[in-house]
Amino acid sequence: MFLFYSSLLLLGLSIGLLLLVIPKLVSGCHEEEREALLKFKHGGLQNPENRLSSWGSSGNKDCCSWPGVGCNNSTTTRRVVKLDLRNTNLDEYGRPLLNFSLGGKIDSSLIHLQHLTYLDLSGSNFVNAIPDFFGTFEHLEYLNLSYSNFVGRIPNQLGNLSNLHTLDLGRNFYLTVDDDFAWASSLSSLLYLDLSRVSLSFSELNWLTNFSSLTHLYLSYGGFHGSMPPSMGNLTSLEVLDLSHNSIYGTIPASFSTNLCKLRILNLGYNTNISGIWQRWTGSICLANSLKELYLSGIDMRSSSTVLLSTIGNLTSLEVLDLSHNSIYGTIPASFSTNLCKLRILNLRYNTNISGIWQRWTGSICLANSLQELYLNGIDMRSSSTVLLSTIGNLTSLEVLDLRGNSIYGTLPRSLTSNLCHLRVLRLEGNSIRGMERSIRGLCNSLEELNLRGNQLGGDLQVLWAQISNISRTLKILDLSNNSLTGYIPYSSSNGGTMLPDVLEELYLDGNKLSGNVILQNIAKFSNLVTLSIKQNSLPIVITEDVLIKLERLEGIYLSKNRLVWKVKSRWLPPNIKRIYLSSSQVGPKFPLWLQHHQRGGVSVLAMSNASISDDVPDWFWKITTEMKILDLSHNQLRGYLPSIGMSTWYEILDLSNNSFYGPIPEDLCMLKSLQELRLSNNHFHGDIPDCWGKGGRNLFYINLSYNNLSGEAPRSLGNLPSLAFLHMRNNSISGEISSTTKNMKNLLVLDLAFNRFSRVPIPTWDTAGEDLSKLRILSLRSNMIHGNIPSEISQLSSLQFLDLSHNMLSGVIPISFGKLTGMSRKHNEKDKHFDFETPGFLYFSAIDSIWMNLKGVELENSGTLGFMNHIDLSSNNLSGDIPKELTHLLELVSLNLSGKIPTGFQLQTLNDSSVYVGNDNLCGPPLFRKCLTNDPPNMGKDGEEKRGKEDEIEIIGLFISIALGFVVGFWACCGLLIFKRSWRTWYYRFADEMMDKVFVTVAVRVGRLKRKFNKSAEI
Repeated sequence: MFLFYSSLLLLGLSIGLLLLVIPKLVSGCHEEEREALLKFKHGGLQNPENRLSSWGSSGNKDCCSWPGVGCNNSTTTRRVVKLDLRNTNLDEYGRPLLNFSLGGKIDSSLIHLQHLTYLDLSGSNFVNAIPDFFGTFEHLEYLNLSYSNFVGRIPNQLGNLSNLHTLDLGRNFYLTVDDDFAWASSLSSLLYLDLSRVSLSFSELNWLTNFSSLTHLYLSYGGFHGSMPPSMGNLTSLEVLDLSHNSIYGTIPASFSTNLCKLRILNLGYNTNISGIWQRWTGSICLANSLKELYLSGIDMRSSSTVLLSTIGNLTSLEVLDLSHNSIYGTIPASFSTNLCKLRILNLRYNTNISGIWQRWTGSICLANSLQELYLNGIDMRSSSTVLLSTIGNLTSLEVLDLRGNSIYGTLPRSLTSNLCHLRVLRLEGNSIRGMERSIRGLCNSLEELNLRGNQLGGDLQVLWAQISNISRTLKILDLSNNSLTGYIPYSSSNGGTMLPDVLEELYLDGNKLSGNVILQNIAKFSNLVTLSIKQNSLPIVITEDVLIKLERLEGIYLSKNRLVWKVKSRWLPPNIKRIYLSSSQVGPKFPLWLQHHQRGGVSVLAMSNASISDDVPDWFWKITTEMKILDLSHNQLRGYLPSIGMSTWYEILDLSNNSFYGPIPEDLCMLKSLQELRLSNNHFHGDIPDCWGKGGRNLFYINLSYNNLSGEAPRSLGNLPSLAFLHMRNNSISGEISSTTKNMKNLLVLDLAFNRFSRVPIPTWDTAGEDLSKLRILSLRSNMIHGNIPSEISQLSSLQFLDLSHNMLSGVIPISFGKLTGMSRKHNEKDKHFDFETPGFLYFSAIDSIWMNLKGVELENSGTLGFMNHIDLSSNNLSGDIPKELTHLLELVSLNLSGKIPTGFQLQTLNDSSVYVGNDNLCGPPLFRKCLTNDPPNMGKDGEEKRGKEDEIEIIGLFISIALGFVVGFWACCGLLIFKRSWRTWYYRFADEMMDKVFVTVAVRVGRLKRKFNKSAEI
């Protein structure tokens, strides 16, 4: 009995204990941490797509089961140890899609998660500083804040994270570090460090000394300027090192190649002044055994290419080698092709003067068995293409061959195609290849991509198409654009079989001379097509849903610049369509109703510029475009009030130019996080420009608000756009002071404020103006209300090519310092017509812009050659003094306009082109052939000006006296005779009566004839 009661007592105690513990087990995580997570969610965090909607929902109180939250396995305390809220939705370039990114404020309640070992917020869009309290997570081992748009200084408190082994802050384009970054040395456990795209311009690299355990180091695009410290050799555990796209110069320390014996991947690309590195590798057994991938692109090797190539030949473990854009010339040493027997990928693009490489490969069993990818595009092969192509035919393991833009002429040798039976990708774009039918016939049946864009292919497409269909049943990408092909695509052969495999996914036929609807009817039978592009064929095409209904996988359709009529039912849209390009085609005149029925978030690109649409934009349209990346409706006759579109819209490019939109510009536009280009020119927008720029995204690089009715002051917040490169606000009524704003526009290339009401030149008047606006190439302030002297600080703009200050109220002299405008002294090449620029938020951009300019009284829009145009226009002002002789230093100046009251001086004699003076018929003297009437030299200086002024006054008085005398004499000569001579007066009045009668009779007769004719027509 005692045993029985003892058992009952023990059971009761156990149940009681369980009742105390179960609530904690049921709740899963610690109550304080659960509340902290909920405060984080509701404390100002922007949560698009409701990614955290299940946090705290009814029936889900256990925070350990919430998405992105991980807890330890303890049965009693269950603490949050992992918070993984990264954005896994990426675009085609690997960048996070912002419409899935967390943003806003990081609430300080997270400080209660003191057991965190793993924190990942990558791919977010916070646009705030990294919270200092992150430095209190003393157990943290993994911290990833990359690609999250954090700004400002990296907090020193992160130095407290002594257990950290992974720190990734890369691609936060507006993050900076302290001058010495000394606190980082306390992170002694660090294995992985990524600070790529973080500004290191004020930091030395000595802080790397203590990272002896570091295995991965990424410091690309850091703006670092200096030599590589010897302490870099202390990183003896390093396996991956990326120092590309900096300004590292000088020699490489000897310890670099002797101590880094575990280095597998090295990227030193685009550090143009590195030297001494090649000798350090000679005989380095250490690197020869370890280095697998070497990237040295963008380094000027003209003076050291022979040493470089010989040295690289000793790195026998190399598998990937990138020597593109290096100005390498001369012959390739034998060791290059005999020792590198593990080389899989070789990139020699854009080394125009390489020779001898082709012979080295002939018979090279070493490379023939290993090389899988070869990139030789951008090399001039006019004199060696036959030898090159035949030699490449020996590299039988090749899978990818890129020969784009190599000036290859004629037909391809049979040996190139018949031996490469592993070839998957063949790119021959931008050559002068013709007669491909025979060459294609020899290709093995393994090809997945064939690019023949921009060659000299001609004749009937069916012939070429038949050859392509015979050699590959695996072809997925075919590009025959920009040739001279005619005819259409036959879907079936003469025996009824299909002419191409159903696996074809991308087809590009732009810029040919193909036939009309037959081509679409046959293309529609390729049911696996994902991308279809037949732009610029002038095809008479009528698009109906019957043509494309079978293309269920179609995501991109490019039909611009054809004689195309889009006729589909109002409720039809291809089910998976994402990109629609219908520019320069007949979509209108009514606004397309079929767009109304596509699912929100479906179409990401809609380009319908110049589509003959003349209609009001319906309200429903703006609601379905909120997740579009590119919206181009320019050059139509669209009308409407631009509504508030909401800050959650994801436009990257918004082009509504050349329409009839009206009303104010909504503030939402300057709050858009993803916006890169905004084009609203040539509309009827009015009111003030919103003053909220930079509060959303900071990647906006192009703004065009020209030719509207905007007024008020220029918003100062434009200075919050660090990426801004193009700013056009021409032909409005904008005023105010923006020189303080331009101080922050360090990437500005074009500033066009012509035809407004500005009263001052918007150029900073401080000593660093040349540094702050060092990239500015175009400055147009024509026809404003600018007064005072021309700021001498303009001469600090070292890149300036186009300066228009005409039709203002400027006075004083032309600054002598204008002779220092070095952008007008150097020769420009073909590349200069593009505006190439790099911004904190983007890797690289290249654009062609346009601007209006006045040449000899004619307004011209200059676009394609704008980069070549060196132009100064100071006409129609009140300038005085001498023309500075220093202007003769501007050797590449194309146009100089000083018309109006021209300042004095002999410098115009250096302008020997007589067409400069056309329209000034009374000019005389050198350099014109017309001599002046007197032998006196031109009046110079102040006395001469005063004398000329007095002469002008006498001439004006004489002119008025002559007019008065002429009027008096003429009046009395006519009227006086009629008054005093009766016979003349009688004759004059008789003549007037006869003329009146004659006119009356003539009119009456003609009117009568018309009446009779009208009555007769009415009777019939």
